[in-house]
Amino acid sequence: MIFFACTKHDESDPKNYNGIEVTTLGDPNIVVATFNSYDPLYDYQNFISWTESIGDDNVGFCDSLKAFAKSYKNVSEHDSALMLSMVYGDHQDCEDQ
Repeated sequence: MIFFACTKHDESDPKNYNGIEVTTLGDPNIVVATFNSYDPLYDYQNFISWTESIGDDNVGFCDSLKAFAKSYKNVSEHDSALMLSMVYGDHQDCEDQ
């Protein structure tokens, strides 16, 4: 089974964060995991650990994970950089797309 993860947030306000939601690919109504704590960086860390436990190739990342991590720079530049590195690993060119 393939999963798909998106960040739930208001695109115009990174402080309006509602967690990371993982659904099955092809049926967004089936939510298999949620990561929603008080701290987005903590959620990203837990999400990445979860993807590693089920196999990185089994999880697709929605553009909203990158978009939120980039917009979070307004709140914390350090945490934003960490989130981007978790989602994209060494592919720093993803930051500029």
